[in-house]
Amino acid sequence: MKDAGSAKLQWTGHVLVDVGIAGVCALTSRSRPEDVSVDDLDRVSDFIAENYFSGKLDPFLNVVFLNSGYCGPNKTHPKAYEDVFRAHRVEPAKNVALAAGATCVFSGKPAGALVHRQHLPLFSAAEVMNFRPTGQTAVPIASSYLVALQFAPMAGRRAEGRMLVVHADDPSTTAAFARRYLEDNRRLLALALPTERAIVHPSFAREQPMWDSQKKSHKMADVKGPRSLVLWDLTEIAGEAHPSDLRPHPVALTVYLLSNSGQGPSLEVLDIPSGAVSFVRRAVQGAARPAWIRIRSRFQPLRDSSDEPAARRRKKASAMVPGRAGWSRNRAFEDLCQIFDAGFADRTLAGRWLGRYVLGRPAGEPEKSRLRRSDASWALAELLLEEVLGMKSERIDAVKAFSDKLAEHILRSNERKLYHSIVFDKPYQLRAALIRAQRRSVDGTLLFGLDEYANAWLHEDGDEFLVRDLVAIRVVERLALSGYFEKNPEDLQPEQENEENAETAERER
Repeated sequence: MKDAGSAKLQWTGHVLVDVGIAGVCALTSRSRPEDVSVDDLDRVSDFIAENYFSGKLDPFLNVVFLNSGYCGPNKTHPKAYEDVFRAHRVEPAKNVALAAGATCVFSGKPAGALVHRQHLPLFSAAEVMNFRPTGQTAVPIASSYLVALQFAPMAGRRAEGRMLVVHADDPSTTAAFARRYLEDNRRLLALALPTERAIVHPSFAREQPMWDSQKKSHKMADVKGPRSLVLWDLTEIAGEAHPSDLRPHPVALTVYLLSNSGQGPSLEVLDIPSGAVSFVRRAVQGAARPAWIRIRSRFQPLRDSSDEPAARRRKKASAMVPGRAGWSRNRAFEDLCQIFDAGFADRTLAGRWLGRYVLGRPAGEPEKSRLRRSDASWALAELLLEEVLGMKSERIDAVKAFSDKLAEHILRSNERKLYHSIVFDKPYQLRAALIRAQRRSVDGTLLFGLDEYANAWLHEDGDEFLVRDLVAIRVVERLALSGYFEKNPEDLQPEQENEENAETAERER
């Protein structure tokens, strides 16, 4: 039997309500919704009363709770709006419009209030029937769930002028994101707005300052590159977790970007499939971690021209500011998600991701380009093959063993031409190079056998470009560990030069 002081919350499956519940748990340090008490909801209501009416959150709340008592033309005193954000302390009988015996559409519990668009984003406005049965213009909701729903923005982020929330199949993952974003919002509430206009500000570590052109002053900061931010945060959450905390079953994330604005209501849904989530979670823990840490830091730089006159900005390039999560996008994160955009794992896009971000192959594969040695990580490539592409371990082992033979041969015979063919040539050119190397080995031990070649290269998926890059990743890694590049430095490109080329290519796209 539940305690009389229980708020009687539980997960519902509805995105906004569950994110709000996760925020309530974060603010009150509860591990489960069932542990939240009525007194805990008082803390939530006190937080809303102190911060929602202060004006600091107006740019955010305007696109979440349209025409509510928190902001906009209907902004009121907290006391006049307590029946909404302190609904758990309001007697249901006070709401004369609530039908007797009405139940909450989210939880099935007795309803204590009716809500419409100013309380529930993207719902119909007050008194709009919109083909509902019995002429309903609002939906009934249990009082404690209404309070949680009002707290949902604090468990999300203001992102690109909209509200960003993250919902997962696993409630504990939803709660982890809510805790992180509540910390962000509390940090922003405690900060003074900048006085000088700039593209970034030292106080805003995970967001960009926003300028109000009408008021000629700053307003609440805003997140850019929302999906990249979510993957960065997933990396951080997984890195902080104990290995035993990682769920054995697949967990998918869904990123919602919504605007309840009267000028342009919108909803954008960005899926991060369970394969990508599992890949990120495992990449941050284990042998693939060093390579993944390098990849996750590749945020696009920003052009800082905010303090220059418009005419001067047109005439010269402005200084570049290094990017970071919340400031810009990470192309590697975005491309990883695009592998699944068609509803399945696209092997061609997965191969390109491996070539560019794990092997370090420059965009466009220019002739005679050179690779970054440090990016080649077989552990990360193998992880992507398992989690994203579902490749069988027998074939992965076959490609690895075949590549190891080639690396040993290059080291033993100093076959630089074969190395160049492996990392730069098209598959049909590489096959010709392998045949030539095989012929040269007939006087001794054959370089490889027919079965070894067939198990690595021949497959019904027709993924020879993928196999070519897998072989290159393993060969480059083995050569690096064996000191090959110290003897042949001309086969490398300096890290800084390669990064600059990648950034230039990205800006030109």
